[in-house]
Amino acid sequence: MFQKTFLVAALIAGLVPAAIAQLSNADKTFVMKAAQAGNYEIQAAKLAQQNSNNDAYKSYADMIISDHTKAGDELKSAVAQADPSMTMPTGVSAKQQQHLDALKNAGDKFDSTYRHQMMSTHMVALKLAQNYVAMPDANGQIKQVAQGFIPVFQKHLAEAKKLPKQ
Repeated sequence: MFQKTFLVAALIAGLVPAAIAQLSNADKTFVMKAAQAGNYEIQAAKLAQQNSNNDAYKSYADMIISDHTKAGDELKSAVAQADPSMTMPTGVSAKQQQHLDALKNAGDKFDSTYRHQMMSTHMVALKLAQNYVAMPDANGQIKQVAQGFIPVFQKHLAEAKKLPKQ
């Protein structure tokens, strides 16, 4: 009896949040899409480091890798606390794979293809984070991480627009 009473008290006091925290379908959808988007951004940036001859593009790619790695780690940590049973995706969506394939086959149009993709994918990622943050029932830990994504995605979008047109 004492153990049950103690566990209930600990749950109420918030000492054992993982025992009751479960992510909703909306939370899980956001996490999956955000993680896949980050995976795509990192893979595309690595292609830019290899295939672009423009220092501005390589510098942009360095920023993308750094920022999206950090964002992915923050998301992974929040998910682990909220729902330790959830597995984070390590790949990309079918559409994102098409984008990566287009980059791999862009040849001398690499920079313009990459610039266009960075603008469009960051607009999508920004809207995804903004919509999630606006959800009243979103998981608090993940919502806080998503809120932090917004200025980063805004910066990436602005910087992509500044890349020299090729």
